Amino acid sequence: MIFSFLKDSGGFFRNSILPGFLKTKVVFCGIFFFSSLFNLHGKETQNQIDPFQHFMLIKTYQQEFDWLNPWNKKDVVTRSGVASVVKTGKGKLMLLTSADLVANATLIEARRKNASLPSRMHLNRIDHALNLALLESSEKSFFEGLKALEWEIAEKGEAELPVLNPGQKKPFQGEITRLTVGHRQVRDTWLPILQLSLKEIPPQGSIVIQKQKAVGMVLNGSQGNHNVLPLQLVKGFLTNGTGIEQTGLAHRGFQWKSFSQPSLAGFAKIPENLEGVWVSRVLPYGTGSEVLNVGDYLTHIGKWELSREGQIEHSKWGNVLFDALFLEDLEPGQEVELSLYRKGKRLKLTTKVGIYQENGNRVPMKIFEKPPRYLIRGGLVFQELTVNYLEVWGQNWQNRAPLRLRLFKQLDRSRIEKFSKLKNLKNQDQERIVILSQVLPDAVNIGYQELRNLVVKRANGRKVIHLESLVEALKQPQTGLHRIEFLPGSERVQVVLPVVELAKADARIKNNFQIPRFQSL
Repeated sequence: MIFSFLKDSGGFFRNSILPGFLKTKVVFCGIFFFSSLFNLHGKETQNQIDPFQHFMLIKTYQQEFDWLNPWNKKDVVTRSGVASVVKTGKGKLMLLTSADLVANATLIEARRKNASLPSRMHLNRIDHALNLALLESSEKSFFEGLKALEWEIAEKGEAELPVLNPGQKKPFQGEITRLTVGHRQVRDTWLPILQLSLKEIPPQGSIVIQKQKAVGMVLNGSQGNHNVLPLQLVKGFLTNGTGIEQTGLAHRGFQWKSFSQPSLAGFAKIPENLEGVWVSRVLPYGTGSEVLNVGDYLTHIGKWELSREGQIEHSKWGNVLFDALFLEDLEPGQEVELSLYRKGKRLKLTTKVGIYQENGNRVPMKIFEKPPRYLIRGGLVFQELTVNYLEVWGQNWQNRAPLRLRLFKQLDRSRIEKFSKLKNLKNQDQERIVILSQVLPDAVNIGYQELRNLVVKRANGRKVIHLESLVEALKQPQTGLHRIEFLPGSERVQVVLPVVELAKADARIKNNFQIPRFQSL
């Protein structure tokens, strides 16, 4: 199994977690040679077992969409990694790898030992929150002679990784030191992560072994410390997932802050020196989302007391962020009691452990496997604002992208809080931010060519809430003109296009800029 993060996806850890958690450097090693000491049947001797029964090389050809020119694709990029043979909840053998390695892939190849040609693999299921993907083959004999990995729950102590080159005859020796929590920014998920001390830099897909069993997969790392996805999250993906992207990941339902000054206790109307965390944001999903309010001071989750740093005393791992409870102690659907102070009153509320969902955002999280949505009229290119588009400004888009666009991403948080308890959240979630991203020069739009990144407010007097609403509005011009209005603060308040000239103008623009189609919805 592979759990890696794209170099451009960003991310960070809290509380002494490695800052490079989400910045994977792909290791290209040619042909990998694996040796390991798996004990698959409990009574096996400690002789080396052929690693090609459990692992194989995969090569992907990824072609991302060009979100600046949404009718185009970028150049093909090849990436290499390792896939592991696993057994799904239905007992079927498949290959497990990272979502990042196969995202937007036009071709996925896997090479078995002694095979003259690689086999083409197909994506069965993908989960970008966990960064996991399952691959299957249309060849009936592909999995003959292969064996699924056996897994065991990790513990502190010595660990091994398979040998990665012919000159290295012994497995890499490392040590699992602690359980911590990492942030997957492309889906805003918080995941319990094992930390592995290892001098070498293993390639993508390296399996961590303890007592002849697989306990996790290396995410990435640097300076001798590596982050590992534990068994429990892998198992949940293999057994619980049902859709192309549907996770059963138990997750927090709120964001929190610690009180930096004891004097704030009086302001919050809670006893001084009381341990706990302040709820700063309530999500529309996850544990506690249905009962918590912004401003609550949370002191206990079930029997576990929260420190001011959001940590609990775990029986197995010691002091660790409370998200670690969702690894083994709290399962989706399980009832849990929350102890808190609200406006000076002590409360105990009962809720159920909720799972991660992606909703409530007018600016969607990063989109994979789907082309950009766009509309072109008179050379004006309209798109819906997404994280993909913001990433045109690079990894540091939070500081480099136009302020007016970044603000909409930040304002999503207050909108989530406003609608988090509404039953019609699904309908609210359909609203998007439509922008004029650029203007393709033509005689019909003289004077507008320099316009960029303007937020559309209305078209022909109609409110624009997504591209479909813009299409409908452009069907009803006013006195022979299309009038498109933008939010205040833009370079222009509105633009005007003559209806009778648009057909000829669009034909010229389509030919001059080699655009295959003028809309993708």
